[in-house]
Amino acid sequence: MDGQQKSRPAAPLDVAETAFEKRRGISSVETRPGFAQVHIANLGEPLIERRLDVLTAVADAAISLDFLKFTQTGISFLVADSFASKISQVLSSLKLDFTLEERRHILMVHAVNMRDEEGLIARIVLEAIASGVRVSHVSDMHDRMLMVVTETDALTLKTCIEEHLMGVAVAH
Repeated sequence: MDGQQKSRPAAPLDVAETAFEKRRGISSVETRPGFAQVHIANLGEPLIERRLDVLTAVADAAISLDFLKFTQTGISFLVADSFASKISQVLSSLKLDFTLEERRHILMVHAVNMRDEEGLIARIVLEAIASGVRVSHVSDMHDRMLMVVTETDALTLKTCIEEHLMGVAVAH
């Protein structure tokens, strides 16, 4: 073989968890109430400058925002429910095309190294679809997935994930 060894495919690693590691898979599901979701559309051109105008106005009003996302024609974000009327005033004064949905919850699905667990994010999204809840925002990090839903949908989806993906018996 011309002095070269033929390489073999690496054997799959059977990695055992150590005592200090958290259990793989979903470890908990948590809800956080108290948010309003803002969607701003049709900002016009130049889009980048229009987005900056909105964000500057929000900052000048001392309103903190979460989950900032750029859309094709605008932006969306969450604010605390306590800022709902204030954000509405700010955006109305700018004559923007926006919607404000109050009483939103953030549903957090915690799982260590979530992105490394093949198919886990897909199974969570599939569970959300199968449960019939209306998810208005999804994002993920290395150790959790976040979804914005109504209060009723948060409780429904939390129960579905616990029962179907975690094997937890939930009393109804």
